[in-house]
Amino acid sequence: MSAPGPKNWSMRAATPADKQAVLSLINLIQPHIPWSSQHYDWQFLQGPAGPAEVRIIEADDRVVSLYVGTRKNLWVDGTVVPGIMVQDVLTHPEYRGRGFLNGMAAAFLAEMRDWGDYGYTFPNKLSENSFRRTGWTELMRIPALQLALSGTGGKATTHGGLSEIASFDSSVDAIWRNAELRIGALRDAPYLNWRYGRPQTVYRRFLIDNDRGFVVLKLYDRGDSKVMHVCDLVLRADARQLCTEVLTEICAIAIGAGAGLLTAWLPAGHPYRSQFQAAGLLPDLSNDRFAFTTGPEHALGSLATSSSWHITQGDSDVY
Repeated sequence: MSAPGPKNWSMRAATPADKQAVLSLINLIQPHIPWSSQHYDWQFLQGPAGPAEVRIIEADDRVVSLYVGTRKNLWVDGTVVPGIMVQDVLTHPEYRGRGFLNGMAAAFLAEMRDWGDYGYTFPNKLSENSFRRTGWTELMRIPALQLALSGTGGKATTHGGLSEIASFDSSVDAIWRNAELRIGALRDAPYLNWRYGRPQTVYRRFLIDNDRGFVVLKLYDRGDSKVMHVCDLVLRADARQLCTEVLTEICAIAIGAGAGLLTAWLPAGHPYRSQFQAAGLLPDLSNDRFAFTTGPEHALGSLATSSSWHITQGDSDVY
């Protein structure tokens, strides 16, 4: 398919034969976060909403640009709609500045509109302005929330209603459906087990009072210190008062794991945001992203309301 932008180039859907070339491009650009064949399959092929839409540009007999929309079942005001999260937007360093990114962004957005899909993304700083230029609606700034931790360490025990589990079963589906969170990726068991089944990554999963909520944590070693990410925290609407107690327990777990910092994402206006702030998780304005959304014209008013969204660190493929 031809895309607007520079002349004499085109964008096409990737095929299985392109897998190694795509992996080579990803690992060239982000050698600090290398992808394996297993990671590629998990990210692009195994999602519960269907395989990702993977687009590439070839030049000089090699893949030089990548644009990916991973398919999501998106929950919008109690209805499940087809969604796409744009991510893995990459261009070979030798081919930057030629308009590939903007051209691919415009062409892919046109495809999404043809399909009638809802979309969201929170790109890195290099890609951010492309979404502004190509017709996405800027949703919000998302600064990381963080809390410096202190403690003696040692082995943490779970209390306060948290019980650690190995995986999610179908009983978790009712938690999301009764959370009264208006917009977000549908957090049912298939999604949670896929999302937190990322290869070579360790997540800790907890239920809150058996069926009143769930938490997913990830410990990250950044060399000089350890960081605990709150990848996901969802409570049934009638259990929101437990949020402060749950955050206190998360702090204990993080300290027991040797973490010196606790981080999270929650949009301003989110129903848990005040409790996160009361627990000491405050915005780090030096570490932020901007989120963007798109969708059918009739839905944009709802989609563009930032406080309606449940967006957490687990929504990013980085964490």
